[in-house]
Amino acid sequence: MLLLNLAEVARGPVRLRGEVASDAALWENTGIPLSGPLRFDLDARSVGEAVLVRGEVDGPIESSCRRCLAPVMVRLHDTVDMLFDRLTPEERNELEGEVLSLPERGDVLDLGPAIREQVLLRVPDYVLCDESCRGICPRCGADLNRQECGCTAPSDDEGPWSALKKLRFE
Repeated sequence: MLLLNLAEVARGPVRLRGEVASDAALWENTGIPLSGPLRFDLDARSVGEAVLVRGEVDGPIESSCRRCLAPVMVRLHDTVDMLFDRLTPEERNELEGEVLSLPERGDVLDLGPAIREQVLLRVPDYVLCDESCRGICPRCGADLNRQECGCTAPSDDEGPWSALKKLRFE
């Protein structure tokens, strides 16, 4: 767990370093394809009544090329900035996403959900194995990076828009 002692932060800056395993409960039901641990290096400090947490997250993500479906390893490496403050329910609705809530009681802040959200926002939607990836033939399914297929280009009468070309407007 990513627990931050708020009493320590009140006395001065606190550094958190560590990693979260790829099979940790934090990643359940997220669909994040981590293929190794997510490492974090965070600094937490008081900013008035609030707590500012800044740092970096780094981890390997296994995905598929959007053109040829080959497995691709991508490195997620980004900075995170999170501001935690004591918010009323009205402020919480108004500032949703910009400012996170500090716990109402206690001196421990669980950074896990906030890190989870930050990682979810940074996982790329689409990756390519190579910029010049030619993809898969839509007719026969051949990987065009490895072989040429014998398919011919569809004629105007066979294409996906052929039915629209037959429409006549008067």
